[in-house]
Amino acid sequence: MSPALPALMSSIEMMLWSAVAGALGLVLLLALADAFYSRTRAAWQTLAYLALCWLVVMLLCGLPVELWPEGKEPLGIAQLLVGPVCAAMGSYGASKWLSAHQRDHLMKVSLLAMTLVCVIGGPLCLLLAPQWALPASAALAIANLSVVLWLSVRATQLGDRLAWGLALGCLLTLPAQIGLYGLALSPTRFSLPLQAGVAMIALLSVVTTAAMLWLRNRQIRQLKRGEASGRDPITQLYDGVTMVQKIIRAQRRRRRTRRDGALMAVLLFEPENLLPQIGQAGLNEIYIQMARRIQRHTGAVNPAGRYYDRCFVVLLETMHSPRWIRTLGLRVASSLRRPMDVAALGGGRVRIKPDIAVGIVHLSVIGKDVAQLLHEAQSVAQAARAMRSRAALLDPETRTAVPVEHAELGSSWHALRNATPQTPLRAEPGNPNPGRTGRQRHKPA
Repeated sequence: MSPALPALMSSIEMMLWSAVAGALGLVLLLALADAFYSRTRAAWQTLAYLALCWLVVMLLCGLPVELWPEGKEPLGIAQLLVGPVCAAMGSYGASKWLSAHQRDHLMKVSLLAMTLVCVIGGPLCLLLAPQWALPASAALAIANLSVVLWLSVRATQLGDRLAWGLALGCLLTLPAQIGLYGLALSPTRFSLPLQAGVAMIALLSVVTTAAMLWLRNRQIRQLKRGEASGRDPITQLYDGVTMVQKIIRAQRRRRRTRRDGALMAVLLFEPENLLPQIGQAGLNEIYIQMARRIQRHTGAVNPAGRYYDRCFVVLLETMHSPRWIRTLGLRVASSLRRPMDVAALGGGRVRIKPDIAVGIVHLSVIGKDVAQLLHEAQSVAQAARAMRSRAALLDPETRTAVPVEHAELGSSWHALRNATPQTPLRAEPGNPNPGRTGRQRHKPA
């Protein structure tokens, strides 16, 4: 079976689509340079996705047929498969890009389902009659893109600002794909102005999507390498003022979206006892390693900050299931308790096992003062120091800290959401207000 391919081009049309091929090729070269420079998996995945986008545009516009007239059979099969394959990779990448597995169950399931539909449905299009094969392939790709567009907008409502850019890229890609498939399905060529419009919007959609992928990859690299500006000078996480502002904004969004999340506090106990052995430089190295381990597990979409010297906080604005609290709490606690090699005062390296604890409180639509939330999270972390796992959750009914591995979380947010705070937790000894400890001097507003 040889699917229908676009009619032959005029010389002007060949010049138009050759220029588009060159412009998209330049985007690919930049992505290739970024992949070699950063050497990260995300950068190589971005390169592979952009290469598939280039193939989609080229195969659907019909330029390869002009350059290889005797290859209509293999080019026709490639034309059928490239759209669903590119869509499947796009929805899979969007799931990672949006951290759907952490933030939203509907987002995770929808993107996984669309990926599987395209992976399975693409080859099945080859079994259809020639007049239905390419329309079915187009339907798969466009349906997948529509779902990614919807979930990108949903992610913006959950506090992910970069998702606006991804949504814009999808919004541009939608008419571009419709135009390209229309060009491939039409027995006659579109008018030159219409083809130029399709070419322009296709180019803009790829450039916009590439920019958003690059920005997210850059954000992740900055967090890993500690290159971000405007943050805590040692750990490169957000400072206390910024974290307070982010929590305030997240609470406002929560009243509108009615989504559940969590606030995590990580405490390092008695760091002053380490100073005679490793000095301030070694202690700073411990803080840096702690910051990197925290971000490795919580991801780039969940803001993390250094609230004061020995306290880190992470805002988990949305979580798809209460059980993820247990998983994440145990992972972070286990990672931070592993020994760290730091510089000693006398030279050389010394292995230190940090004395840490993790405290987690549930965030719901019930309004809470930010100072109260931070106080509760730190108090729960203080209580977790006496627990085996070093990770605790604030029980909403008893108002006590319980180990996360023993917490009754269930599969839904119903119990946690309906629980209302009764009495404030007692602050840690020697610190009547944990939100103002150490070098913290600002007002949480």
